[in-house]
Amino acid sequence: MSRKNDILYCYSEKGICMYDTVEINGIKQYIQIRGANKSSPLLLFLHGGPGGSIAGLCHIMQSEWEKNFTVVNWDQRNTCKTYLANKNNAAVIAKSGSISDYIADIDAVIDYLHTVYDFEKIILVGFSWGSLIGAEYAKTNGERISHYIGIGQHVHYIDGLHYSCEWLKDAAKDSASDINKIQHFLDNIPKPPEMNATFLRSLQDFSMLGAKYIAKDGKTFPMKALLTSPFLNLSEKMSMLRSDTKLLTGTYHTLMTHDFRKNLHFDLPVLFVSGDEDFVCPNHLLEQCFNDISAPVKKNVVIPKATHLCFYDQPMIFLKEVVEFISKAQ
Repeated sequence: MSRKNDILYCYSEKGICMYDTVEINGIKQYIQIRGANKSSPLLLFLHGGPGGSIAGLCHIMQSEWEKNFTVVNWDQRNTCKTYLANKNNAAVIAKSGSISDYIADIDAVIDYLHTVYDFEKIILVGFSWGSLIGAEYAKTNGERISHYIGIGQHVHYIDGLHYSCEWLKDAAKDSASDINKIQHFLDNIPKPPEMNATFLRSLQDFSMLGAKYIAKDGKTFPMKALLTSPFLNLSEKMSMLRSDTKLLTGTYHTLMTHDFRKNLHFDLPVLFVSGDEDFVCPNHLLEQCFNDISAPVKKNVVIPKATHLCFYDQPMIFLKEVVEFISKAQ
């Protein structure tokens, strides 16, 4: 119990360790707020996946963030603690997941934070899938957030897969069997785009090839830390390890059909950070449209020897880029 409390409530009265489930747009949704100093800027993290909460791994992946910011993690629709709090209504929630649904959710999360904190604007950080909804929120809600940071910024799902497959083919040019596997994966991308159990399995095979040829410098996922996480009970850990596409039908539709490039205007400073070995959301697509992005300040950073989880692979380099950008781009 001592170890659990030492992690769950690691900060003194100067800081904050708060865990809450609140009703947001008719759904009970989990929010946690942690930081060493309550006077630090407030940062809302939008997890990836979809369904990929890292709230239970914040002590592994965000511990340095909490020294510089007050970090808010939120389990989105049908994800981990939020899913289990609404399990009886999960099938109905699965049908939701449009951009407007998530924008309304982010709005409500920020409204809730205003009841806890006295602040004018929040820093919004979106990772992978979270960068899709984060960027769209940032484009239309500059009055509520001070900076937007996209980690592994989502641009276009299918275009990204095509680019990464060509990247993989080049890297695997000496292995005819692996090139055939990549081509088979490409040929079997659902048309129109749809996530199902079969395609999810093929994505897992694709990811193994990506790790073999491209993402060679990534840290191993902290499975032991997840299984022993004091933030999660057994049901929540099992929920994190399960991949059920039926829980996120509407969300996957949004992921697979959305195009970041249709609107490239931001009224606030924007920072994009990627790993140079990120084949999941390759930075190449962002580079192609970066000059067309309109923002008061914009920056695109590619971290060497880092994968899709660049903030985990190279935590100090990542944090340095974020802190410097926020301090300079006021």
